[in-house]
Amino acid sequence: MKIKYVNHSGFILEFETFLLMIDCCGLTKENAEVSEAAGKHLYILASHVHYDHFDPNIISFGDVARDVRTHKGHFAAAGASSRHPCRGAERDVHAAEQKWILSEDIREALSHLSQNKDIHFLAKGELYRDKRVLIKAFGSTDEGVSFYIEAGGKKIFHAGDLNNWHWKEEETPEDAAKNEQAFLDELAVIAKEAPVLDAAMFPVDPRLGRDYSRGAEQFLDKIKVGLFLPMHFGNNFEAARAFKPAAEQRGCCFADIRAAGDEFSV
Repeated sequence: MKIKYVNHSGFILEFETFLLMIDCCGLTKENAEVSEAAGKHLYILASHVHYDHFDPNIISFGDVARDVRTHKGHFAAAGASSRHPCRGAERDVHAAEQKWILSEDIREALSHLSQNKDIHFLAKGELYRDKRVLIKAFGSTDEGVSFYIEAGGKKIFHAGDLNNWHWKEEETPEDAAKNEQAFLDELAVIAKEAPVLDAAMFPVDPRLGRDYSRGAEQFLDKIKVGLFLPMHFGNNFEAARAFKPAAEQRGCCFADIRAAGDEFSV
């Protein structure tokens, strides 16, 4: 499995025959991340309706990928070189699937769409499963859900907006304690069902001020993670990288993200 950092909280998980795009915003038809879906099954996930996690343009990604696949299929049939044999290319054009796995709170934002898309809305505790992936929605301490994913023999977690949003420099101690307990309660549920993960994408948001990585530390104290990928840090890559020693002290590898497009193997 390869994991590509797109931006903010957006990642693409690449397997041999399919891709998962999670919370990818700001992509267009011209982006390589979209066209690279050509020839593969495509799962598009969004954890909640906030603009920095859900982009309505993702609904068109399947159409774009299908257009590119069709073009490449005809190109191969004309005798040009291709990753796939000619007969296989045509077969892939028609067999590749596009599915959207979205938080329930996004449903209203898409109510105007026709029903010709394979869209699945998940609330906390609900599950999507097919022959390639298992996706379970856990809770959040903000809007929407977080995602636990099993795919290609790997176990992966994307937090969405689940975090210890303590804002201690702006809220009362009582509110901070209440918010922290809500996070710890949800973390306990996740840790019970998924005590070991191959990869986890989790907020390390410097806007929280002092102790901005507290939630990530608590997450790694409860769950054994192979590769930790920071997210939700905007363009403050330095603040994200500052979490590396704490992650490594907790026994996991740290994805040293330095720019959009960085890739990591798991």
